[in-house]
Amino acid sequence: RVLLPRPGRRIMIPLPKPTKPINATLGRDAPGERPKDAPAPPGSVPNDFGNFNKVASSAAAERNKEPIAAVLTRYLGEEKSGVILEVACGTGQHAAHCAPLLPNLWWQPTDLGTDAFDAVDHHTRGIKNVSHAFEMDVADDWYMPCTEMNMRHSSLAPTETIEIEGSNNFMLVKDGTFAAVLAVNLTHISPYAATKGLVAGAGDALRVGGKLFIYGPFKRNGEHTSEGNATFDASLRSQNAEWGYRDIEAVEQLGRDAGLTPTETVEMPANNFMLVMTKEKVTPTSYDWD
Repeated sequence: RVLLPRPGRRIMIPLPKPTKPINATLGRDAPGERPKDAPAPPGSVPNDFGNFNKVASSAAAERNKEPIAAVLTRYLGEEKSGVILEVACGTGQHAAHCAPLLPNLWWQPTDLGTDAFDAVDHHTRGIKNVSHAFEMDVADDWYMPCTEMNMRHSSLAPTETIEIEGSNNFMLVKDGTFAAVLAVNLTHISPYAATKGLVAGAGDALRVGGKLFIYGPFKRNGEHTSEGNATFDASLRSQNAEWGYRDIEAVEQLGRDAGLTPTETVEMPANNFMLVMTKEKVTPTSYDWD
């Protein structure tokens, strides 16, 4: 039985946690030990760093996880409770590294597709404050599973839910749901609609004082910060005209329009930035259809 709150809504159903070790087919416990020249396992999905498989790892995530964690812990280290929504979680390496450093917060990974969710489970296995990833499109309406831990840490009673037989119900995300929203390397390899949806959704869903963290390469005042960034940006746009580096100033203006205050622009290694925005007050939600 499926109850939809309005026609046309896209519903995503989370997959159950595996009951067997997800790396059993490879016979290894640690990610990244698979020989580089070994053939990809059946069902692997090509991506920008190799193949999605049950122990897939991203070299970029390994390089940037510590600088990202340093920013997150500086802002969120004193939080007593709350949910961190990670958008475009990839293989889950940021969740695996950062969640143990923020033990009072509940980490909810999401991604546009489910291809890497086995890898997310592998990297986060045994970490008590990480939930199973679920499918979410930031350019669409935001829902989250009505799990006990999500409800407890968000302190939110669902005002609108969807009942799906055989799965968790979903609740509409609105004011007060999240302590933080994190997006790593999303804005330049997705249509601009995803960036706009990310910022607008965070403006709706963050609690007062909550933070939006956006990590990646950006332009400043319309200019690239390095020749390498300019070259990579041109390469991205040649692959997809809707991709490409965004201007920091334009993204910050999206934040202001969504009720978020630009708080800090952190210069990160390898010509990347972390944009930090704060929700200062309750704002009228775009999901208030009455």
